[in-house]
Amino acid sequence: MDGSTIALFMILSAPLIAAVLLIALSGRAKARFWAGPIATVGALTSLIAVFALLPALYSGETPTFSVAWMPMAGIALRLRMDWLALPFTLVEAAVTLIAVIYALGYHHTDERSPFFYALLLLFQVGMSGTTLADDTFLFYVFWELMLIASCLLIIVWGDGEQRGAVAFKYFVFTHLGSLLVLVGLIVLYNAAGTADLAVLRQGVTLAPAMVNTIIALFVIGFSVKMAVFPLHLWLPDAHTVAPMPVTIMLAAAMLSMGTYGILRFPMSFFGLEAIRPFALPMMIGGVISEIYGAMMALAERDIKRIVAYSSVSQMGYILMGLGTLNRQGLIGATLHVIYHGIVKALLFMCVGLVIQATGRRRIDELGGLGKSMPLAAVCTAIGALTIAGAPPFCVFDSEWMIFTGAFATEYLWLAMATLFGSLLTVVYALWLFGQLFLGRLPEGLRTERVSRWMSWSTVFLAALALIEGLVPAPVFDWVSRQLPLLFGGVW
Repeated sequence: MDGSTIALFMILSAPLIAAVLLIALSGRAKARFWAGPIATVGALTSLIAVFALLPALYSGETPTFSVAWMPMAGIALRLRMDWLALPFTLVEAAVTLIAVIYALGYHHTDERSPFFYALLLLFQVGMSGTTLADDTFLFYVFWELMLIASCLLIIVWGDGEQRGAVAFKYFVFTHLGSLLVLVGLIVLYNAAGTADLAVLRQGVTLAPAMVNTIIALFVIGFSVKMAVFPLHLWLPDAHTVAPMPVTIMLAAAMLSMGTYGILRFPMSFFGLEAIRPFALPMMIGGVISEIYGAMMALAERDIKRIVAYSSVSQMGYILMGLGTLNRQGLIGATLHVIYHGIVKALLFMCVGLVIQATGRRRIDELGGLGKSMPLAAVCTAIGALTIAGAPPFCVFDSEWMIFTGAFATEYLWLAMATLFGSLLTVVYALWLFGQLFLGRLPEGLRTERVSRWMSWSTVFLAALALIEGLVPAPVFDWVSRQLPLLFGGVW
């Protein structure tokens, strides 16, 4: 086993070992105090392992790991890192580390803390396993693991008496999307006689009508995970009720799984011409989601729901980029996955600072916090400008590519509509900042000190949003290298 294979294996094994260790130590008296540090080490090791694979990828290698599982059924424990998987795996590992560090200040330590951190790590294992799986059976196993882990976190540690009902809605709704994906995977397995993605990438013989059906199943099923309109119904409640570290992982990392699924399956398995009939519906759906999510963000009064609906809008940008089926749009969509992860984690973390300091969540009960919470104000201002697509922050770069891709299509009216959606984004982002930090402090509103873990992890993401905007070349390069893996290299 060479170094790249070990690193590939460590992306999943490090958080998994840490999770198992946390569960094993849960009965010990001091386990609650060691839970956070152990989880941090597991998440950090996983992130380091992702970066450790970059030299192998740059040298033209494709790190793999395979162990026979059910050989008679053509199923194996196959893992594979390529340029398509890299951006998504990086986002998952980085967001998990940030969420765990944020949780050190957010989560109230008790006897259940080892299980809390263990489930956060298992959530990451599910997401990273999904992007690294090189076997359709294994892909679906990890796909369900991330749902189960996140659902348990909402049920046990969610806010309010309705957390059980919200978790049930989240599980059922997203599982319906997963079943659509499962049908597509089973049809491909029966046609190829194997679950090996390497074999499926070489081409599967299906009737034209069946090809269209499978593509539709994949696009709709994965769009449920993206939470684009009208398949978003699970998102606002789940993001609002979930504890903040879980909300960060849901919004900044898990939503990207839908994008990965569309890129990895219909776009990689079928030719460009087979996907083309779905281009216009995807672009239209993207624009509608952009505008709807932005308008709902303006209509909401719970600050956590405001940021949650902004995810519906931002996923619309990504779906628009995917629907362009051109180089600029696809690069922009994948870049937006990374940059959305940064800005959405940042905004939820800023909201978390406000909630912890004030104990309030309704925007009409807040205001004038700029003087008493200057650090949160600066970070929220950066988050608002970033999600609004203002240069020199990172989202400007991804939106530029998406808009360029949209104007390169024949649907100029959709390209103009997506610009209108971006204007609404500016409105709700600046409105949120102004309502929280400008104006008068409401009578009776007091602020408490917030945890340093929460504050400094938020500052780090705010700085990263600027750094990625100023120095985008490395990430651009990583994302551009995925293109030959799509549509058989046809451009």
